[in-house]
Amino acid sequence: MPLKVLVFADKFLPREQWEMAFKEKMGEEYKKVEFTFYNLEEDDPSWIGRPSYKGVKEFFGNPLMIAKQAEKFDVLIVQFAPVTEEVYETAKNLKLVACNRSTPVNVDVEGASKRKIPIINTPGRNADSVADFTMGLILCEVRHIARAFEAVRNGTYLESSKRWRKSIPELKDKTIGIVGFGKIGTKVAERAKGFSMKVLAYDPFVSEEKIRQYGGEKVGLDELLTRSDFVTIHMRLTPQTTKMIGKREISLMKKTAFLINTSRGEVIDEDALYEALVDKSIAGAALDVFVKEPIYSDPNNRFLHLDNITFTPHLAGPSDDMFYRGACMIAEDLARFLRGERMENVMNRDALKQS
Repeated sequence: MPLKVLVFADKFLPREQWEMAFKEKMGEEYKKVEFTFYNLEEDDPSWIGRPSYKGVKEFFGNPLMIAKQAEKFDVLIVQFAPVTEEVYETAKNLKLVACNRSTPVNVDVEGASKRKIPIINTPGRNADSVADFTMGLILCEVRHIARAFEAVRNGTYLESSKRWRKSIPELKDKTIGIVGFGKIGTKVAERAKGFSMKVLAYDPFVSEEKIRQYGGEKVGLDELLTRSDFVTIHMRLTPQTTKMIGKREISLMKKTAFLINTSRGEVIDEDALYEALVDKSIAGAALDVFVKEPIYSDPNNRFLHLDNITFTPHLAGPSDDMFYRGACMIAEDLARFLRGERMENVMNRDALKQS
């Protein structure tokens, strides 16, 4: 019997692209699968506008509807659809879950591990996208691109530009401090070297040799903060990294330095950062992520009224190439699963061994 696979497609990765990835990457194993596609739209009536539900977050789709659809399938492939306890209780034949995200926060990983169901993810699928965006944010903030655009559009350029044209640094020969030197951090280092920047890196889990391979210098966090002209955060959110950049850490930064964050808002103490920006104890910040999102849902958000910050609504990761790259990664692991081989990207492998 063929393996029965349910794929939740969406407007970011439609059915046609999923099918292309499966055909391109699965080889002969493609013929052993019976694919069913369900198109899940963000404006679907099942949209749940809540920050979390039973341990999962950043999703769209009704968990009960997802569970009902998954009932008779062996494999469930999602991108933003929620995979909750209801899915595991309903889909008794479920053998594998794949999520096209680096960190599948929309999947109940613990529930899957208890049932010995592997969870495939796509680590690094957005590394190039986030690295590109990081450098874009840096340029946008230091060269006042967004402020200049808005000032020209509303006719206030001559007056408003007097406030922020006092300092316009170049990137050449400046020092960028990369906090977190994983797949994204290394890509940022590559791009920074293209701007002739000096690279410092802090990551307790990465060797000095690897950092040197990317033209960087391994240092402690305090030294990085003290020496860097730009500090960019690329750490995964954990209890240990929550508010790891607080008042003390920000106080170590140069008054001319900029803080950039494209990881998760919770990594930075927002109260401390706001105070630093108001007091001008650092030159500015560029943020794609906040503790409370989406930022545009709150017109009274205090950061919106500062003139030394560039912000975007969590846009660093998505790109057409990134979505398809992740689909190809899943297709390759699905083929390995069918061949009985070790899958490359099983995020709960250790938990499965212990269960």
